[in-house]
Amino acid sequence: MDKHFVQLFWEIPIIFIALLLLTRIQGKKAISHLTYFDYIAGIILGDIASACLINQDTTLTISLTALAFFGGLSILASIIGMKVRRFRLLAEGEPISIIKQGKILEENAKKVELDIDNLRMLLRKKDVFNVADVEFAVLETDGSLSVLKKSAKETITRADLKLNNKEEKPGIELIIDGVIDEQKIKEANLTKKDIENMLRQRKIKSVSEVSYMEITGEGKVYIDKYEDKLT
Repeated sequence: MDKHFVQLFWEIPIIFIALLLLTRIQGKKAISHLTYFDYIAGIILGDIASACLINQDTTLTISLTALAFFGGLSILASIIGMKVRRFRLLAEGEPISIIKQGKILEENAKKVELDIDNLRMLLRKKDVFNVADVEFAVLETDGSLSVLKKSAKETITRADLKLNNKEEKPGIELIIDGVIDEQKIKEANLTKKDIENMLRQRKIKSVSEVSYMEITGEGKVYIDKYEDKLT
């Protein structure tokens, strides 16, 4: 029987116990709250642990030493981050505004490489199907999106008002990144001429000035320009 194969029978339990102890010492954190640093640190720890099991040139002693050293640095970084906010912001980053006063902040979205399609996906996960309904949206350090709806769109059920149920329809995107979506405008029973007229009514000369445009299920038009004027 191969010597390395026999070693695995006692190396695997030792590595398993070392990882178990290390994760216990590091403490618990919900998966949804893990930052990019946490993900990367976890991947590196896994690579270190598997090194001696896969690579015959890496001894168990070296792997355990590397695990202890890297794990110790990770724990130390967590402790410092809890006590020193500047260090925590440096390691984990800070939340960044994506929508403010109902306007999409394209520059901030570019910094975090968030395009319109992914932004709408994150909004849908928050049960928001119209960008026009959003007053503020903040991208958190764990990649989730926190959303504050406009006051007129706050959650009040029709049952609370004793009204009959009404069919809700999601918004249809008409312009994305300065380009008209021809398939979508057909879906909304509109033409390019209709879009141009809507823009002209709002003193917008060209489609290229528009970052995003949609028509809500209620028939309201929402337009976000690249150059937003915020107060």
